[in-house]
Amino acid sequence: MKNIFTKILVFGLIIMAINSTVWAQESTTLLFMKGMPQSDLQNPALHNDSSKVVIGLPGLSGMYFDFNSDFAVNDLIHKGTGSLADSLVLDIEGFHNSLKATNSIEQHFSMPLFYLGIRSKKSFFSIGITEKENAQFTFDKSLVTFLKDGNAPYMGQNFDLGNLKMNTYDYTEIAFGYSKEVIQNKLTVGVKLKALMGKFAVQTERMNLKVETAADGSSLDLSTDMKINMSMPATPEYDQDNYMTGMNTDNLKPKDFLLQTGNMGMAFDLGAVYKLTPKITISGSIVDIGKISFKKDLISLNKVSNYNWVGIDFSNSIDSTNANYISPSKLVENETTKMGNTFKPQKSDIGSDPFKVKIPTKYYLGGTYQINNNFNIGLLDRMYKNGNSSRNTLTLSANALLGKFFSLTGSYSMVGDAYNNLGLGMAIRLGFMQLYFVSDNLMALSDPAKAKFVNAHVGMNFLFGRKN
Repeated sequence: MKNIFTKILVFGLIIMAINSTVWAQESTTLLFMKGMPQSDLQNPALHNDSSKVVIGLPGLSGMYFDFNSDFAVNDLIHKGTGSLADSLVLDIEGFHNSLKATNSIEQHFSMPLFYLGIRSKKSFFSIGITEKENAQFTFDKSLVTFLKDGNAPYMGQNFDLGNLKMNTYDYTEIAFGYSKEVIQNKLTVGVKLKALMGKFAVQTERMNLKVETAADGSSLDLSTDMKINMSMPATPEYDQDNYMTGMNTDNLKPKDFLLQTGNMGMAFDLGAVYKLTPKITISGSIVDIGKISFKKDLISLNKVSNYNWVGIDFSNSIDSTNANYISPSKLVENETTKMGNTFKPQKSDIGSDPFKVKIPTKYYLGGTYQINNNFNIGLLDRMYKNGNSSRNTLTLSANALLGKFFSLTGSYSMVGDAYNNLGLGMAIRLGFMQLYFVSDNLMALSDPAKAKFVNAHVGMNFLFGRKN
């Protein structure tokens, strides 16, 4: 049983890691890039581009994706040594040693649908519509400890496997921004108000797992306590015994889903930029203080389960001529069905409880030192907080504007406990069009198996009336 559980865990983690790295927090390399209007994503008071009008169009003006993990794929699967030097090996012990007490995997994706920014003397107005998706999975190290060691070391004990959490949601953000220079050539402040329209969500309120092994090893008691909240355009389906069999999406209408207005929320950003000396500028901001209230298309699962496994008696599976003979496969099937029915949700476990999702909040504090008109050095500290999970990023950057049409930034970031993050930002202006690419970790592209963090921001801006 231990080997089966271990294989299931390993397979699941590999799949999650591979899928997540396909999707590569907003880039910290981006904030101080010269000539880039996207700086107001992280600070509504900071505008590194002097254009009078900025326009972003759907499908053209950029996509952002990132992945963060407390472990790398290489911690779990890597090239072997000695006689296995030409093979990939599963390193369960190494993977276990790399884990923290609680571990998190996170992925984010955003795509602008429309953006318009207008500069008027000392003020800047903006409106933006963006589609956003977040996903987070957390698990405790104790779960991997049990699957690695089995239940033998815990005979007669109630072993807590910890909490599992899977939170994912999709929403549309409509943001209205305004910034103004309130002290000439010294202080600029900005604010962004956001209307949030939730479309889909899965929120794990609790999922506790425990295993108790009898002192003599004669039985194994499995117990779960879970509460999962969902909002989705689907209807639960049940069999004749009122066990849940799946979700019916026959009545799903894409237009209604895309224009969902039943799950509303609000958020806001605050920012300030202060010119301390002619060469030193400091800035700070708080981004995404808010939440979404899900009240439509609700499905909630509240279930406590307990199963006592005493093994399978194969004594009647030896002699096929015996009148009481039952095949081994049938015994296994009966046992798995019995176990499955214990943990399978029933109609009485399903409700429609409203719930709220707090979106991740980001805190930025940084500054630049101006070497000359076209080159500066930047230092940025970014704190990301999502529920009980947080991650700090410290970024040092060099930012240049070459020939007034090519922006180039190189950066080095410490992201959590990952210290090998070299970033690059490039933007080239072709008339009123600007093409850009930004990533905080180019090393991940060369060796993704060792990466704990990867992101990319790519797109096109339309800029008009830029000052020289």
